[in-house]
Amino acid sequence: ASVKTWLYLLHRWLGLVGCLLIALWFMSGFVMMYVPFPLLSEFERIERLPAIDVSRVRVSAGEALSKVQAKLDADDPVIIVKLIQPVVAPVYAIQAKRTGWHGVDAVSGDAVSVGEVQAVSAARQFAANEAISIERLDVDQWSVYPGLAPHRPLFAVDMADGGRHYVSSRTGEVLRDTFRFERGWNWIGSVIHWIYVTPVRANTTLWHWAVVVTSTYAILVALLGTVIGVQRLRVRGYASGRRSPYSGWMRWHHLLGLFGALFVFSWLISGLLSMNPFDVFTKVNRADYVNQWRGSSFSSANAASFALPAANTKDIREFEWLPHFEGAKVVMRSLDTQTSPLDSAQARVKQDVFRVSGTATQPVSISEASIREKASVLSAAAIQSIERIEQYDLYYYGRRTAKALPIWRIKFDDPSQTWWHIDATSGELVGALNRSTRVERWLYYGLHSWDWQPVWNRRPWAWDVPMVAALLLGTAFSITSVVIAWRRIRSHLAR
Repeated sequence: ASVKTWLYLLHRWLGLVGCLLIALWFMSGFVMMYVPFPLLSEFERIERLPAIDVSRVRVSAGEALSKVQAKLDADDPVIIVKLIQPVVAPVYAIQAKRTGWHGVDAVSGDAVSVGEVQAVSAARQFAANEAISIERLDVDQWSVYPGLAPHRPLFAVDMADGGRHYVSSRTGEVLRDTFRFERGWNWIGSVIHWIYVTPVRANTTLWHWAVVVTSTYAILVALLGTVIGVQRLRVRGYASGRRSPYSGWMRWHHLLGLFGALFVFSWLISGLLSMNPFDVFTKVNRADYVNQWRGSSFSSANAASFALPAANTKDIREFEWLPHFEGAKVVMRSLDTQTSPLDSAQARVKQDVFRVSGTATQPVSISEASIREKASVLSAAAIQSIERIEQYDLYYYGRRTAKALPIWRIKFDDPSQTWWHIDATSGELVGALNRSTRVERWLYYGLHSWDWQPVWNRRPWAWDVPMVAALLLGTAFSITSVVIAWRRIRSHLAR
C-alpha cells in the first residue's frame, strides 16, 4: 500500500479512540474554567483556624522540636515548625522530611493523638456545621493530591451541608474542604481532564505515564488528520466548486479540523509538556538551597532561640519558626481584612516577622543590601540585577491562590540565567526560574491556560470570551470526530 493509504488507515483506526479522548478533554475544559479541583487556599486555611490562646502555651517550640528530633533518624531532618490551634488547644505541628508531620501538645508536651472525636471537632469548628459521619482513610478521590501525603492517614468528615472535609491524623488540622457542588462537577471536569481517577493518580509513576502516553497518542492522531486535511484542501476548489471533497459530517470534520488545528495542537502539546516528559525542562529545586540561604537548619540551630515574640499576639492564627545563622525568625500569620478581599482567591494572609533573642523582639527588615550580601550562596555567578517586585508580572503571579508580595528578584549572570525570588517580608526563598523554566512558563502555562496577566486581569472579555470560543471550536470538531467514528464502528458491527 502507498504511504498515503497507510496515512489514511492509521488516522482512521487510531482516531476511533483518540477522537473520544480529545472530545472529553475539550468538554471538561469548560467545567475547569469555573469549577476547579477542590483546594483549600492558604487564606481560607488561616481564616478558619481559631486564634491561638498563647496564655495556654506551657511548652516552647524549642522543647517541642527537641522531643520530635529525639525520635527521628539522622536522614530525617525537621523542615517546618509551626504553632496552630486546630480546635481548643494549641499544638506544635512539626514536619520531618521523610516521616511527615508530628504533633506536640503545647500545653502538656505530649505527642498529639488525633482520633475521630478530635477530627469531628476540627471539621465542625472549620465548617460551622454538624458532622454526620467520619471515615479514616489513606486516600480517596478528593484527597488524592500527593501534597497531603505527609499527613496521611486522613479523616474524611462528612457534614450535614454536603461538605466532605479532610483532617490530618498527625496534627488535627483541616487540610482540604470539598462541597457536593464542586465534587459533582469535577467528575466531568478535572477528574477526566487530568486523568485523576484514584487508582491511577494514587500511583504517581502510573499517572505520569498515563498522561504522557495518552497525550502523545492524541497528538499523533491530530497530526495525521492535519496532514490529510491539508492534502485534501483545494484553495481553488474541486470541480464542484467546494474546497473540501467531502460532504455532511466529513466536510465539517475536515474544515473544523483545519480551522481548529492551532488550538488542538497548542493544548495537546502543552498538556504533554505539563508532565515534563523525559525531563525536557531543567528545574531548580528550592528545597536544595533553603539551609544554605538561611545559614542554619533545625538540626544545627539553638533550640532555645525558638521562642514566642514579646509582641502583640492577639488574633494570631499561626506561628512559624525559621532557623537563621543570625538568630531564629518567627512569622506570625493573621487575617488582614482591611487589605484582603474575603471573597477573592487573591486574598492574602497578613505576615509579621520578628527575630527573638532572649526577651528582646526585633522586627525583621529585608533590604537590598542584605539580599546582596547573601546572594553568593545561591550562585557564584555575578549579579545582573536586584529588583523589588510590588505587583504580579508575567513570570511571578498567582491564580487560584495568592503568592507573596512584595518580593525581591535576583538575576544571576550564570549559564542558565537563573532568577531567584525572595519574600520581602520574611526574607525566605520563594522559588527560582531559569531559562528552561521560563520557556516552560510559555509553552505550558501560557499556551494551556492563557495566563497572560494583561489578558487575565481583564476578565471576562479578554480571557473568558476567547477561551470559550476556542473551546467551542475544539468541541465542535471533536463531536464530528466522534460521530464519524461511531458510524464506522456501527457499520462494521452490522457487517
